[in-house]
Amino acid sequence: MAFIVALAVLLIAIQILSLRWATHEAASAYMDATSAKALGRLRTEITAMTSLVHVLATSSSVADSNERTETGHAIPLFKAALQELPQMDSVYAGYENGAWLQVRRIGDLNDEQRGRLRATPEANIAINLVRPTPSGDLPMRRIFEDQQGNEVGQLDLWKYGYDARMRSWYRETVKADRALVSSPYLAFSIGAPVITVSAPLRGKVSGVLAADLKLDSFSEFVQAQRPGAHGSVLMFDSTGALIAHPNIAQFVVDAMTHPSQPQLPSIKDINSAVVQEALRRSDGRDHYDGSIRDDHGRDFLFRVTKFNLGGQFNANILLLAAQEDFAQNVRNLQYTGLFLAIVASAAFIPVVWIFGGGMSRSLKGITAQAVKLQRLAAPDRSSVTSRIKELYELGSAMELAQRAIWSFAHFVPKEIVQRIVDDSISTELGGVREEITVVFTDVRDFTTIAESADPDTLMHQTSRYFSVLTDAFLAEGGTIDKFIGDAVMVFWNAPNPQPDHVERACRAALAGRAACEALNSQFETEGLKPFFTRFGIHVGEAVVGNLGSTERMNYTALGNTVNLAARLEGLNKQFGTTILVSEGVYSRVQHGFQFRACEAVIAKGMTKETRIFELVGAAA
Repeated sequence: MAFIVALAVLLIAIQILSLRWATHEAASAYMDATSAKALGRLRTEITAMTSLVHVLATSSSVADSNERTETGHAIPLFKAALQELPQMDSVYAGYENGAWLQVRRIGDLNDEQRGRLRATPEANIAINLVRPTPSGDLPMRRIFEDQQGNEVGQLDLWKYGYDARMRSWYRETVKADRALVSSPYLAFSIGAPVITVSAPLRGKVSGVLAADLKLDSFSEFVQAQRPGAHGSVLMFDSTGALIAHPNIAQFVVDAMTHPSQPQLPSIKDINSAVVQEALRRSDGRDHYDGSIRDDHGRDFLFRVTKFNLGGQFNANILLLAAQEDFAQNVRNLQYTGLFLAIVASAAFIPVVWIFGGGMSRSLKGITAQAVKLQRLAAPDRSSVTSRIKELYELGSAMELAQRAIWSFAHFVPKEIVQRIVDDSISTELGGVREEITVVFTDVRDFTTIAESADPDTLMHQTSRYFSVLTDAFLAEGGTIDKFIGDAVMVFWNAPNPQPDHVERACRAALAGRAACEALNSQFETEGLKPFFTRFGIHVGEAVVGNLGSTERMNYTALGNTVNLAARLEGLNKQFGTTILVSEGVYSRVQHGFQFRACEAVIAKGMTKETRIFELVGAAA
């Protein structure tokens, strides 16, 4: 079932990704075309204006005299230039003495802009002429002409206040002494956004010749090429000044009517989360493509590209394309694909249910066997069956392994078996030094009991004795190392770490003593001789690991700690006690148990004197 569902989901995912890729490709192609048209148009217009400005700046009619008149040869020259390049708004020349001559096309200005110029209704050309007076005043005469060149109006503005020498296009061009392209700004007289192309005069007088490109009409052209119905195009120079924007007309109105905003906003001032996020992601790179979602949940593709218009003029174009404009049928195709995937999945469900159900039951049974094997639980009586050969063989092998390890755990401590199974204990020979607590037990006068007892009865009685003793040790997490005749060796803190291993050993000894006393009552009732058990407990470092040969090894502990525990068990006979512990055990757990001090002795085989204590019971 999971496979069929995964296959259906994969098919749908492939379809969605393919359609998304197609949508991206379509939007990207549209953005390529938009970018090419917008940049091509701007480059063409700027290049043509630059060439024309260079030619006019060297013309004797413009550059050989700063005496400008209404009948000078420069005016027809400027008119011809406007006819040659319709994209230009005006051509003008400013001179070092303050003179200024401008010829402006006003036939395509809106009513508000014409009103600012106070143009007559039939006026098509405006000629602005500033001639400085001996006193330094800069009065301006504005002459209006119709399309045929006839004068249809005239204004004398004695205090117009326009000094070309103070304008940035003039000062920067004179300073650079070469042709320049300005950042976008609002024209002084008509309040329209323009870019100025300027060049220094190359003649007998000093000055600057310039021409303006109106950006409102250029923005309209750019937006007409936008990628999709909900797409948009923004262009801005390296300083952030806007060259093209869908709302550039409103920006102009705001700049002209709100004193607090006397200029066009920078691209960084645009109140659009999508635009600002696109700029943040591009992070000034020359080219960046990405995707973004607006506040209305619409997904957009965007592209930010840097371009150069010649010289030092660098700019950027930001294109936004709404994915929904290029994927009108995607949703229908997705629904169709989903329906087909569901039908295909449903057709396979009965087969998958029957075939997969049998596999699932067999695998669950094998998994249950594996869990029991890990827990060293008793194996099931019935084995896992399956019609699939591999599953049947796996089930049989798992059952065999479970029975083998379960049986093995009866001969080796379960903790060690578990650590061997999970590979946390090495099966290589050798060991490590660890602190452990060791307990040795022994049955008093066992040899005498064995001489007079029936062997079968003694074997059964000894097994019962070891069972209750083992239960007491295992309840406290002890590792039963070995049975030595009637003796038992147990240790704690290996193979599993046990911070309270000393306390565990003492509790286990007390519990083992109590269990043996209860068992002896049963033995006496049955006419059997009781087993009186003696315990020896010591804590210290020992080498714990695998001892033996490569063919047969035993996980055990070696060292003086083990020897002293065995000697303490034997000293019980000398002191008439049941549980003897070393001074190390006493110092560790004296707060939790009751002890009785015995005299210090030198244990058999030892060279140092050892203080010993009798463990009486748990603290009250």
